[in-house]
Amino acid sequence: MRILERWLKKYVRYAIPADQLAERLTMLGLEFESVERLDEKYHGFIVGEVKTVSRHPHADRLTVCDVSTGKGTLQIVCGAPNVAVGQKVVVGLVGATIPKNQHDPDGPPFVLTETAIRGIASEGMICSEFELGMGKDAAGIMVLDADARPGQSLASYFDLDDVAFDIEITPNRPDWLSHIGVAREIAALTGKPAQLPTPKVREGRESIRSRLSVTVLDAKACPRFAARMVSGVRVGPSPRWLQNALRNAGLRPRNNIVDITNYVMYECGHPLHAFDHALLRGHRIIVRRAKTGTWFTTLDGKDHELPAGAVMVCDGEREVSVAGIMGGANSEIGDSTTDVVLEAAYWNPSDIRKTAKALGISSDASQRFERGADPNGVRYALDRAAALVHELAGGTILRGTIDVYPKRIRERLVPIRVSRTNAVLGTDLSKGEVTKALTSLGMQRVSAEGDRLRFCVPTFRVDIGREIDLIEEVARIHGYDAIKTTTTATVNFVHQFPASSFGDALRSFLIGQGYQEAITNSMQTEIRSSLGGATPVRILNPQNQEMGTLRTGLVPGLMETVARNLNLGSNDLRLFELGHVFRVDESSAPKLVENFLEEERVCLVLTGLVGPVHWSGTSRKADLFDLKGDVQDLLAKFGLDKSRFISYSTTNGLTDDTLALEIQGSYAGYLGKVRKEILRQFGVEEVVYVVELSVAALQQGTPRPFVPLPRYPKVRRDVAFTIDANVPAERIEETIRATGGELLQGVILFDVYEGNPLPPGKKSVAFSLELMSLEKTLTEEEIEAAVSRVVAGVQTTHGAALRGTQ
Repeated sequence: MRILERWLKKYVRYAIPADQLAERLTMLGLEFESVERLDEKYHGFIVGEVKTVSRHPHADRLTVCDVSTGKGTLQIVCGAPNVAVGQKVVVGLVGATIPKNQHDPDGPPFVLTETAIRGIASEGMICSEFELGMGKDAAGIMVLDADARPGQSLASYFDLDDVAFDIEITPNRPDWLSHIGVAREIAALTGKPAQLPTPKVREGRESIRSRLSVTVLDAKACPRFAARMVSGVRVGPSPRWLQNALRNAGLRPRNNIVDITNYVMYECGHPLHAFDHALLRGHRIIVRRAKTGTWFTTLDGKDHELPAGAVMVCDGEREVSVAGIMGGANSEIGDSTTDVVLEAAYWNPSDIRKTAKALGISSDASQRFERGADPNGVRYALDRAAALVHELAGGTILRGTIDVYPKRIRERLVPIRVSRTNAVLGTDLSKGEVTKALTSLGMQRVSAEGDRLRFCVPTFRVDIGREIDLIEEVARIHGYDAIKTTTTATVNFVHQFPASSFGDALRSFLIGQGYQEAITNSMQTEIRSSLGGATPVRILNPQNQEMGTLRTGLVPGLMETVARNLNLGSNDLRLFELGHVFRVDESSAPKLVENFLEEERVCLVLTGLVGPVHWSGTSRKADLFDLKGDVQDLLAKFGLDKSRFISYSTTNGLTDDTLALEIQGSYAGYLGKVRKEILRQFGVEEVVYVVELSVAALQQGTPRPFVPLPRYPKVRRDVAFTIDANVPAERIEETIRATGGELLQGVILFDVYEGNPLPPGKKSVAFSLELMSLEKTLTEEEIEAAVSRVVAGVQTTHGAALRGTQ
């Protein structure tokens, strides 16, 4: 929100310098992004009067102008097609910094120098509104009003001797989206009363009800709708003071009627809308919800398909405005408008929020209504606008106001205890000090019974509903910096710091393995959350269809991340995510809520090259065994010795070539290659490998005890067997480990072969055995005995034939 100092001083008198005011209001909770002195960037710009215009002798599209500056005449070469004798224009003098360059719109400002253009000296520049940063029109120069004085500074002409505060408004304080709202805070800060303008409405004899009717069909969506009418207006440019106020606040002036509605919105925070009465068919206004499939053209010229249930302002035949968001092109104020209907309403914030989100529109009006406007500020805003229309556009204000307000929204009565306030804040405030702090913010004390006070909270303070809210207001006014710190903290170095969480250890390990952490949305479409086959948990009140269910697995979210990275040219990815998944589960597993099961999982994604391209060797694509190796390292890290991989013969919905991981006899997760059908859904053309594991299963490991480095050498023996091709090598490895005895320290599968000279249905598998004793150097007899036990065990258990040993 852009707040102007001169505008603020219309409502509260203060003499605090701008920088100090920003600092003190920050202590009250307002967040200031910047404090800008508007005249600083317009030093060296003055009003000039064009005296003569002649063609440039060496360029058909350029003119040479003599421009009076009040103290002399400058020769300026101009390329604008609309320059003419007698115009009052903005002149940039040599040394002035031009905010924008129309030949390089995104480029930096530039300093104006005296130069020669096609051989003709140019002693300045006649500027367009685009070059001045005051608008988008770059086609011609900015022409000022006839009463502008040559030599007058641009800052003076446009009321730029002002300070603009850019304030970041928190969602719970919509009252700060106005100059009066901020003025109330300054009044509380300084102790000076805020003086709000009183609308002077002079009504004619004709009643508004003879010209207009209003019907509200949905009082829940529109608790209040009020209208006034002004007939016989003259639509035209606003006076300079109004244009300057809007322009300095960041709005583009349009015409006097629209400018007045914007001015009142920026003044008191309540959006209004103006309709051309002649364009309201049947001279009726009906508030109702939109029908499915309805299309509507808004004021910005864009066509929108209205979401079902959107609240609309309609006339007797059609929609004329998206309630609380944007008006329609079919009833807008134009040059021929003579009768104006002014609307001020209070809309249900959730309805405005949903419709604005569905349409992708964020307007000044929607930003205020979706946060919560003041339902009892409707009449003030309406009367203020009607009085300004009468003053600036003429016409007659019709008698009366149509105000549909079936159930008044009343001020809340909120209690506060002085003792509780002091206990929370650590203060020693009296009852009078608490009362003074709250009444300075516009609240009225209605009762006092001992320690307990009760305050009437005005409806523009939508953020106050509980005692703790009032306590916070007392803290703001009393001053956070005035609250003494009475607590102390000590660090005891005798006791050890608590161990880090398992999640932190898991992250640290995976980052050390070269993986990067990703965090994805736990809310997904039902199609995405159902990809793994589990039944998703539906959200009762989703923000939109894209976030209608909770994820049942981590793979779909990471696949979106993979697709985004691949589209940006990042092809070699090692990603992981640690997060919670949810599903509907009818089993007897323990659950916190009904039949909804929540589980923490970790997911790894691998695609692209294994390592970076290097001149010393060729790079290769990652495969399933790379991912399996990372999982085995993970299991070893956390002491999960009792684990094994089980090959699946069928897919699990997401992957092919799937391996299940079993830890201590229980299913812990899976790894595999993402199916081509799934890749196509995400627009991914690369091969992607994933693993998704239960974090609870990974936590079952036991820390490995410290083992000193061996003092005696290891011995390696290789054995090769011929076995049936359908016997998994994993089974043979299990047999080797079971029969090798305590001397067997490691088993590595290093060769699998099928084909000639082996008979059909047979394969050769070769293992490397690592033998070592922790007590002595092994003798040849001990080594041979251990190898013989292994060979005999494999032959007996699997019917294998020994091909050889080494």
